[in-house]
Amino acid sequence: MKSSTLFASLSVAVLGMGSAQAATLTFTVQNKILTSSITNTFTNTCTPIIPSLGTVLANSTSVTHQLDCGTSTAVAFRYASGTKTCTFNLSSIYTPPDPFLGTPASWTPSGTATSNGSTFATCKATLTGIGASGSYTWALSMQ
Repeated sequence: MKSSTLFASLSVAVLGMGSAQAATLTFTVQNKILTSSITNTFTNTCTPIIPSLGTVLANSTSVTHQLDCGTSTAVAFRYASGTKTCTFNLSSIYTPPDPFLGTPASWTPSGTATSNGSTFATCKATLTGIGASGSYTWALSMQ
């Protein structure tokens, strides 16, 4: 009985090695439309975005936004101007180390930008920086 308890304790200790750190996503939204503002119309996120998303004036860039949900950070939101709409999806997924295979922990970023309004928009999500412990910086744009 003691040996199985000891084995279970060691197994949990080995599997828990290399605990995950925060995966901070930082991004800006650039409005490349020269004649009108873009407005946030939908947000789905694992934690509040700081500062919250707001209107981005014509031909300008938003303040820098940030969110962090720990090992699985994800956000989806839309910006619209008239009949143009862009949907942005950003995420960062943590894969723990595997002590049996000897593989280290890793983070995988993902970002997409999709036009889904009745008028085509050029939507872009560009990974611009990779930091430590799953921190990523994105430049998003709508035109």
